[in-house]
Amino acid sequence: MNFNDPIDITAVNTAVKAHSKKILAIDHQGADAMLRHMTPMTGITDSYTFTESFFKTVSSRYTGVFKEQQNIGSFANRTLTVHPCVIEILDEPERYRRAYITEVRGGLDIAKHPFEIWLINRVLQQASEDLLPCIWNAELDSTGKKTSLKDSFDGLGTHIKKGKADNSISADKGNLVSTGKFTRAEIGTQLLAMWRHMPELFREQKSKLYIPYALGDLYDDWFADEHPNVHSPRQSPDETGQQFLYGSNGKCEIIRCPGMPTDSSFAMLTLKDNVYYGMDKPSDMRKLRAVEADYKFKALGKYVFGTQFMTFRPEIFCVNDQPVDPIVAA
Repeated sequence: MNFNDPIDITAVNTAVKAHSKKILAIDHQGADAMLRHMTPMTGITDSYTFTESFFKTVSSRYTGVFKEQQNIGSFANRTLTVHPCVIEILDEPERYRRAYITEVRGGLDIAKHPFEIWLINRVLQQASEDLLPCIWNAELDSTGKKTSLKDSFDGLGTHIKKGKADNSISADKGNLVSTGKFTRAEIGTQLLAMWRHMPELFREQKSKLYIPYALGDLYDDWFADEHPNVHSPRQSPDETGQQFLYGSNGKCEIIRCPGMPTDSSFAMLTLKDNVYYGMDKPSDMRKLRAVEADYKFKALGKYVFGTQFMTFRPEIFCVNDQPVDPIVAA
Protein backbone atom coordinates (compact mmCIF):
# COMPACT_ATOMS: atom_id res chain seq x y z
CA MET A 1 0.00 0.00 0.00
CA ASN A 2 1.79 3.10 -1.28
CA PHE A 3 1.03 6.22 0.75
CA ASN A 4 2.20 8.48 -2.08
CA ASP A 5 -0.28 7.28 -4.71
CA PRO A 6 -3.75 8.79 -5.03
CA ILE A 7 -6.66 6.51 -4.21
CA ASP A 8 -7.93 4.71 -7.30
CA ILE A 9 -11.60 5.73 -7.44
CA THR A 10 -12.34 3.06 -10.04
CA ALA A 11 -11.11 0.45 -7.57
CA VAL A 12 -13.29 1.99 -4.84
CA ASN A 13 -16.48 1.98 -6.93
CA THR A 14 -15.76 -1.50 -8.33
CA ALA A 15 -15.15 -2.91 -4.84
CA VAL A 16 -18.31 -1.30 -3.46
CA LYS A 17 -20.37 -2.82 -6.26
CA ALA A 18 -18.78 -6.25 -5.87
CA HIS A 19 -19.02 -6.31 -2.07
CA SER A 20 -22.27 -4.34 -1.62
CA LYS A 21 -23.50 -6.71 1.10
CA LYS A 22 -20.58 -5.60 3.25
CA ILE A 23 -21.64 -1.95 3.12
CA LEU A 24 -23.44 -0.92 6.33
CA ALA A 25 -26.40 1.40 5.76
CA ILE A 26 -26.74 4.70 7.59
CA ASP A 27 -29.93 3.61 9.34
CA HIS A 28 -28.23 0.45 10.62
CA GLN A 29 -25.27 2.10 12.31
CA GLY A 30 -25.19 4.83 14.99
CA ALA A 31 -28.63 6.22 14.11
CA ASP A 32 -30.09 2.75 14.68
CA ALA A 33 -29.95 3.46 18.42
CA MET A 34 -33.09 5.57 17.87
CA LEU A 35 -34.47 4.31 14.55
CA ARG A 36 -34.98 0.75 15.82
CA HIS A 37 -37.62 2.19 18.16
CA MET A 38 -39.46 3.77 15.23
CA THR A 39 -41.40 2.34 12.28
CA PRO A 40 -39.73 2.66 8.85
CA MET A 41 -41.60 3.59 5.67
CA THR A 42 -39.89 3.17 2.30
CA GLY A 43 -40.80 4.32 -1.19
CA ILE A 44 -41.48 7.92 -0.15
CA THR A 45 -40.07 10.34 -2.70
CA ASP A 46 -41.97 13.41 -1.50
CA SER A 47 -44.62 12.80 1.17
CA TYR A 48 -47.11 10.32 2.59
CA THR A 49 -50.30 11.25 4.43
CA PHE A 50 -51.58 9.14 7.30
CA THR A 51 -55.38 9.15 7.31
CA GLU A 52 -56.82 7.91 10.58
CA SER A 53 -60.48 7.34 11.40
CA PHE A 54 -61.80 6.70 14.88
CA PHE A 55 -65.16 6.51 16.65
CA LYS A 56 -66.29 7.37 20.16
CA THR A 57 -69.08 4.81 20.29
CA VAL A 58 -71.13 2.85 17.78
CA SER A 59 -73.05 0.45 20.06
CA SER A 60 -76.33 0.58 21.98
CA ARG A 61 -79.19 -1.68 23.09
CA TYR A 62 -81.26 -3.28 20.31
CA THR A 63 -84.92 -2.28 20.53
CA GLY A 64 -86.26 -3.94 17.38
CA VAL A 65 -85.21 -1.15 15.05
CA PHE A 66 -81.91 0.46 14.16
CA LYS A 67 -81.60 4.03 15.36
CA GLU A 68 -79.77 6.76 13.54
CA GLN A 69 -76.72 7.35 15.71
CA GLN A 70 -75.42 9.95 13.25
CA ASN A 71 -71.90 9.04 14.26
CA ILE A 72 -69.68 8.74 11.22
CA GLY A 73 -66.53 9.11 13.32
CA SER A 74 -63.67 11.55 13.18
CA PHE A 75 -60.81 11.76 10.74
CA ALA A 76 -57.32 13.12 11.10
CA ASN A 77 -54.45 13.55 8.67
CA ARG A 78 -50.74 13.92 9.34
CA THR A 79 -48.13 14.06 6.58
CA LEU A 80 -44.66 12.54 6.58
CA THR A 81 -42.48 14.59 4.24
CA VAL A 82 -38.96 13.59 3.22
CA HIS A 83 -36.24 16.01 2.16
CA PRO A 84 -32.88 15.44 0.46
CA CYS A 85 -29.74 15.03 2.55
CA VAL A 86 -26.24 14.78 1.14
CA ILE A 87 -22.95 13.20 2.18
CA GLU A 88 -19.77 14.86 0.98
CA ILE A 89 -16.17 14.09 1.79
CA LEU A 90 -12.93 15.52 0.45
CA ASP A 91 -9.79 14.66 2.33
CA GLU A 92 -6.15 13.57 2.21
CA PRO A 93 -5.97 9.84 1.32
CA GLU A 94 -2.77 9.18 3.27
CA ARG A 95 -4.68 9.61 6.54
CA TYR A 96 -7.18 6.95 5.48
CA ARG A 97 -4.47 4.47 4.61
CA ARG A 98 -2.67 4.94 7.92
CA ALA A 99 -5.92 4.71 9.88
CA TYR A 100 -6.83 1.54 7.98
CA ILE A 101 -3.56 -0.16 8.83
CA THR A 102 -3.80 0.99 12.46
CA GLU A 103 -7.46 0.09 13.08
CA VAL A 104 -7.94 -3.08 11.06
CA ARG A 105 -6.16 -6.24 12.18
CA GLY A 106 -4.49 -7.72 9.11
CA GLY A 107 -5.10 -4.48 7.32
CA LEU A 108 -2.68 -5.34 4.54
CA ASP A 109 -4.60 -8.52 3.73
CA ILE A 110 -6.82 -7.05 1.07
CA ALA A 111 -8.70 -10.31 0.52
CA LYS A 112 -10.00 -10.26 4.12
CA HIS A 113 -10.33 -6.54 4.63
CA PRO A 114 -10.84 -4.66 1.34
CA PHE A 115 -9.53 -1.17 1.93
CA GLU A 116 -12.20 0.37 -0.29
CA ILE A 117 -15.04 -1.26 1.67
CA TRP A 118 -13.54 -0.14 4.97
CA LEU A 119 -13.17 3.39 3.65
CA ILE A 120 -16.79 3.72 2.47
CA ASN A 121 -18.12 2.15 5.67
CA ARG A 122 -16.16 4.66 7.77
CA VAL A 123 -17.77 7.55 5.89
CA LEU A 124 -21.27 6.04 6.23
CA GLN A 125 -20.64 5.44 9.91
CA GLN A 126 -19.99 9.14 10.42
CA ALA A 127 -23.05 10.02 8.32
CA SER A 128 -25.12 7.84 10.62
CA GLU A 129 -23.73 9.53 13.71
CA ASP A 130 -24.52 12.89 12.10
CA LEU A 131 -28.13 11.81 11.61
CA LEU A 132 -28.72 10.54 15.15
CA PRO A 133 -29.27 13.86 17.01
CA CYS A 134 -31.21 15.27 14.05
CA ILE A 135 -33.91 12.61 14.42
CA TRP A 136 -35.12 14.63 17.42
CA ASN A 137 -33.69 18.10 16.93
CA ALA A 138 -33.85 18.82 13.18
CA GLU A 139 -36.04 21.69 11.97
CA LEU A 140 -36.46 22.39 8.28
CA ASP A 141 -35.20 25.80 7.18
CA SER A 142 -37.84 26.91 4.68
CA THR A 143 -35.65 29.79 3.45
CA GLY A 144 -32.99 27.45 2.09
CA LYS A 145 -30.24 29.62 3.55
CA LYS A 146 -29.17 27.16 6.24
CA THR A 147 -27.40 24.06 4.98
CA SER A 148 -26.68 21.92 8.04
CA LEU A 149 -28.22 18.46 8.28
CA LYS A 150 -30.33 19.66 11.23
CA ASP A 151 -31.89 22.23 8.87
CA SER A 152 -32.82 19.61 6.24
CA PHE A 153 -36.04 18.10 7.64
CA ASP A 154 -38.35 18.22 10.66
CA GLY A 155 -37.38 15.95 13.54
CA LEU A 156 -39.68 14.44 16.13
CA GLY A 157 -39.12 17.30 18.57
CA THR A 158 -40.17 19.83 15.94
CA HIS A 159 -43.45 18.00 15.27
CA ILE A 160 -44.16 17.98 19.01
CA LYS A 161 -43.31 21.68 19.35
CA LYS A 162 -45.71 22.48 16.50
CA GLY A 163 -48.34 20.24 18.09
CA LYS A 164 -48.14 22.19 21.32
CA ALA A 165 -48.29 25.48 19.43
CA ASP A 166 -51.43 24.58 17.45
CA ASN A 167 -53.09 23.03 20.53
CA SER A 168 -53.24 19.49 19.11
CA ILE A 169 -51.10 18.61 22.14
CA SER A 170 -52.51 20.09 25.33
CA ALA A 171 -53.61 19.29 28.87
CA ASP A 172 -57.24 19.80 27.85
CA LYS A 173 -56.91 17.13 25.18
CA GLY A 174 -55.29 14.76 27.67
CA ASN A 175 -52.03 14.19 25.78
CA LEU A 176 -49.95 16.62 27.86
CA VAL A 177 -49.13 16.12 31.54
CA SER A 178 -47.27 18.37 33.93
CA THR A 179 -44.11 17.00 35.52
CA GLY A 180 -41.77 19.95 35.69
CA LYS A 181 -38.05 19.22 35.58
CA PHE A 182 -37.34 15.69 36.79
CA THR A 183 -35.29 15.11 39.93
CA ARG A 184 -33.62 11.99 41.28
CA ALA A 185 -36.02 11.88 44.21
CA GLU A 186 -39.22 11.91 42.13
CA ILE A 187 -38.52 10.75 38.56
CA GLY A 188 -39.75 7.19 39.13
CA THR A 189 -43.08 8.17 40.66
CA GLN A 190 -43.63 10.92 38.09
CA LEU A 191 -43.02 8.66 35.10
CA LEU A 192 -45.26 5.99 36.59
CA ALA A 193 -47.99 8.61 37.13
CA MET A 194 -47.58 9.62 33.48
CA TRP A 195 -48.07 6.01 32.37
CA ARG A 196 -51.09 5.55 34.67
CA HIS A 197 -52.58 8.69 33.15
CA MET A 198 -53.05 6.72 29.91
CA PRO A 199 -56.27 4.78 29.11
CA GLU A 200 -56.51 1.20 30.32
CA LEU A 201 -56.45 -0.26 26.81
CA PHE A 202 -53.16 1.55 26.15
CA ARG A 203 -51.71 0.16 29.39
CA GLU A 204 -52.56 -3.34 28.19
CA GLN A 205 -50.31 -2.88 25.13
CA LYS A 206 -46.53 -2.94 24.79
CA SER A 207 -45.66 0.74 24.87
CA LYS A 208 -42.45 2.76 24.87
CA LEU A 209 -41.34 5.61 27.11
CA TYR A 210 -38.86 7.82 25.23
CA ILE A 211 -36.53 9.86 27.46
CA PRO A 212 -33.05 11.41 27.08
CA TYR A 213 -30.11 9.18 27.95
CA ALA A 214 -29.24 11.30 30.98
CA LEU A 215 -32.78 10.86 32.34
CA GLY A 216 -32.33 7.11 31.97
CA ASP A 217 -29.30 7.36 34.25
CA LEU A 218 -31.31 9.48 36.67
CA TYR A 219 -34.07 6.87 36.68
CA ASP A 220 -31.55 4.10 37.42
CA ASP A 221 -30.23 6.16 40.32
CA TRP A 222 -33.77 6.63 41.64
CA PHE A 223 -34.45 2.91 41.38
CA ALA A 224 -31.24 2.08 43.24
CA ASP A 225 -32.23 4.52 46.00
CA GLU A 226 -35.74 3.11 46.31
CA HIS A 227 -34.85 -0.57 45.92
CA PRO A 228 -31.37 -1.08 47.36
CA ASN A 229 -31.77 -4.85 47.69
CA VAL A 230 -33.36 -5.59 44.30
CA HIS A 231 -30.62 -6.79 41.97
CA SER A 232 -29.31 -9.87 40.27
CA PRO A 233 -26.51 -12.05 41.71
CA ARG A 234 -23.10 -10.38 41.48
CA GLN A 235 -24.80 -7.12 40.46
CA SER A 236 -24.77 -4.01 42.61
CA PRO A 237 -28.03 -2.02 43.02
CA ASP A 238 -26.80 0.82 40.82
CA GLU A 239 -26.20 -1.55 37.89
CA THR A 240 -29.76 -2.78 37.51
CA GLY A 241 -30.30 -0.79 34.28
CA GLN A 242 -34.08 -0.89 34.35
CA GLN A 243 -35.45 -1.84 30.94
CA PHE A 244 -39.12 -1.47 31.86
CA LEU A 245 -40.89 1.17 33.89
CA TYR A 246 -41.22 -0.09 37.45
CA GLY A 247 -44.90 -0.59 38.22
CA SER A 248 -45.99 -1.16 34.60
CA ASN A 249 -45.86 -4.95 34.88
CA GLY A 250 -43.34 -5.09 32.05
CA LYS A 251 -45.69 -3.31 29.64
CA CYS A 252 -43.76 -0.05 29.26
CA GLU A 253 -40.22 -0.22 27.86
CA ILE A 254 -37.86 2.62 28.79
CA ILE A 255 -36.10 3.91 25.66
CA ARG A 256 -32.98 5.92 26.47
CA CYS A 257 -32.61 8.10 23.40
CA PRO A 258 -29.06 9.12 22.49
CA GLY A 259 -29.00 12.37 20.56
CA MET A 260 -31.29 14.34 22.87
CA PRO A 261 -29.73 17.21 24.87
CA THR A 262 -28.32 15.92 28.16
CA ASP A 263 -30.08 18.63 30.20
CA SER A 264 -33.52 17.84 28.76
CA SER A 265 -36.37 16.69 31.03
CA PHE A 266 -38.57 15.63 28.11
CA ALA A 267 -40.60 12.40 28.21
CA MET A 268 -42.86 10.84 25.57
CA LEU A 269 -45.14 7.85 25.95
CA THR A 270 -46.59 6.11 22.88
CA LEU A 271 -46.46 3.00 20.69
CA LYS A 272 -43.67 2.17 18.25
CA ASP A 273 -46.31 1.95 15.50
CA ASN A 274 -47.06 5.64 16.03
CA VAL A 275 -43.51 6.92 15.44
CA TYR A 276 -42.28 6.87 11.83
CA TYR A 277 -39.27 7.68 9.72
CA GLY A 278 -39.40 7.73 5.93
CA MET A 279 -37.00 7.24 3.05
CA ASP A 280 -37.13 6.32 -0.62
CA LYS A 281 -35.00 3.27 -1.46
CA PRO A 282 -33.14 1.58 1.43
CA SER A 283 -30.15 1.23 -0.91
CA ASP A 284 -29.81 5.03 -0.90
CA MET A 285 -28.84 4.81 2.77
CA ARG A 286 -25.68 2.88 1.89
CA LYS A 287 -24.77 4.36 -1.47
CA LEU A 288 -21.60 6.41 -1.77
CA ARG A 289 -19.68 7.02 -4.97
CA ALA A 290 -16.10 8.15 -5.37
CA VAL A 291 -15.48 10.89 -7.96
CA GLU A 292 -12.44 12.54 -9.52
CA ALA A 293 -10.68 15.07 -7.28
CA ASP A 294 -7.01 15.26 -8.28
CA TYR A 295 -4.87 13.82 -5.47
CA LYS A 296 -7.50 13.91 -2.70
CA PHE A 297 -10.22 11.37 -2.06
CA LYS A 298 -13.72 12.67 -2.81
CA ALA A 299 -17.02 10.80 -2.39
CA LEU A 300 -20.65 11.86 -2.64
CA GLY A 301 -23.97 10.36 -1.55
CA LYS A 302 -27.60 11.45 -1.35
CA TYR A 303 -30.72 10.17 0.39
CA VAL A 304 -34.10 11.55 1.49
CA PHE A 305 -35.31 11.43 5.07
CA GLY A 306 -38.16 12.61 7.28
CA THR A 307 -40.00 11.82 10.53
CA GLN A 308 -43.61 12.01 11.67
CA PHE A 309 -46.20 10.76 14.14
CA MET A 310 -49.29 9.04 12.80
CA THR A 311 -51.45 10.66 15.47
CA PHE A 312 -51.41 12.77 18.63
CA ARG A 313 -54.62 11.19 19.95
CA PRO A 314 -54.50 10.91 23.76
CA GLU A 315 -55.52 7.27 23.53
CA ILE A 316 -52.00 6.37 22.34
CA PHE A 317 -49.81 9.48 22.74
CA CYS A 318 -48.69 11.63 25.65
CA VAL A 319 -45.79 13.97 26.43
CA ASN A 320 -44.86 16.02 29.46
CA ASP A 321 -44.62 19.80 29.68
CA GLN A 322 -40.86 19.96 29.09
CA PRO A 323 -39.27 20.79 25.68
CA VAL A 324 -37.01 18.33 23.88
CA ASP A 325 -34.32 21.01 23.71
CA PRO A 326 -34.48 23.51 26.61
CA ILE A 327 -31.96 25.82 24.94
CA VAL A 328 -34.00 26.20 21.76
CA ALA A 329 -37.18 26.63 23.82
CA ALA A 330 -35.58 29.44 25.80
